[in-house]
Amino acid sequence: MDLRYSPEAERFRKEIRRWLDESVPMAWRRPRFWLERDGTTESLELRRQWEKDRFDNGFTGVDWPVEFGGRGADHEVRAVHDEEMARARAPIGPYLGLTYLGTTLLGPTLLRYGTADQKRRLLPGILSGDTIWCQGFSEPESGSDLASLRTTAVRDGDTLVVTGQKIWTSMARYGDALFALVRTSPRESRRRGITFLLIDLTLPGVEVRTIRQMSGSPDLGHEFLDDVRVPIEGNVVGEIDEGWGVAEYLLSVERQASPIGQYVEFSHELNDVIAAARCTGKDGRPAIEHPSIRARIARCRADLELLRVRAYDTMTRLGRGEDLGREASITKLLWSRTRLAIADLGADVLGVDGQLSTAPAGELAGHLRWRHLQVRGQRIAGGTAQIQRTLIARDLLGLPR
Repeated sequence: MDLRYSPEAERFRKEIRRWLDESVPMAWRRPRFWLERDGTTESLELRRQWEKDRFDNGFTGVDWPVEFGGRGADHEVRAVHDEEMARARAPIGPYLGLTYLGTTLLGPTLLRYGTADQKRRLLPGILSGDTIWCQGFSEPESGSDLASLRTTAVRDGDTLVVTGQKIWTSMARYGDALFALVRTSPRESRRRGITFLLIDLTLPGVEVRTIRQMSGSPDLGHEFLDDVRVPIEGNVVGEIDEGWGVAEYLLSVERQASPIGQYVEFSHELNDVIAAARCTGKDGRPAIEHPSIRARIARCRADLELLRVRAYDTMTRLGRGEDLGREASITKLLWSRTRLAIADLGADVLGVDGQLSTAPAGELAGHLRWRHLQVRGQRIAGGTAQIQRTLIARDLLGLPR
């Protein structure tokens, strides 16, 4: 494992850090800035403009081919990009990044499985933010068991007629299009007969309803698809009935997406918890002085360092041209467990007083409350912890079913 970045990556670090210093206002870096504007038009417009500026300055899709709007850089430059974005608390990632699902999930999938026409037509719009993409995998009765999905797509000439529902869809209220799994051959086995399909959310028969999470964020959606006619040409990724392999690749990308960026982001979150522990009383003294709190902080810090080492291992192996495959489940299990532990620690530090607007931790209290509720879904997004453990046991350790 090589723990050093290349000279090219370090030159890029200086370049992107200068740009971030100029483009990410200090007000945006406050823990509650975006929370106070959650679901507002102001938040949407600020992020739209920022995504446009990022693209115009060449800091989107840095590891994508130049012909599609990227820089053609290697995995180390991409890691530095993710690290510096997280360090500056820029509005990226699954909560704030309007282009996150397109650039992080759909884009790499199209680069591997898309046709030349799909790449030429779709990839530049993903990077520029002209098209906001959503992910349509989960359904009301099909979440962890993705192969049990019930949304159907019946062929009618050169069109697929889609009927069904998708749910827990991030960015749905802003989305222009959906990359989804649909069942095209019900007589096939569970994993065969599934197609990876691109669906324009403005087509007749599409209805999007907002789901407000228990944190208060209205950032999830529920899509109802009623005889939606989707042209086959240009909208099927891979082959009809053979979408499961495409989906598996996308999920592996999602599970190991930016572990070094996650390390920096989660370190910010742990530092917020430590700051709150210094000014929040617990049993007559600051929470930070309690051995149990200090021990949990130490455990979280150790897990963060493990995530960092995991990130370096990933970069080293990608540099050798290796395909991590099922090992992505290890990364996913680690980062979701670590983030949840940090959020739970924050809630325990605040205690009952953390529910008050006048809590000693000030605006940190509100943010830690929100985070504690918001990150519950981290155990589910990209595959539940139980599913990841099953994949690790079966495919990596060779344990019996």
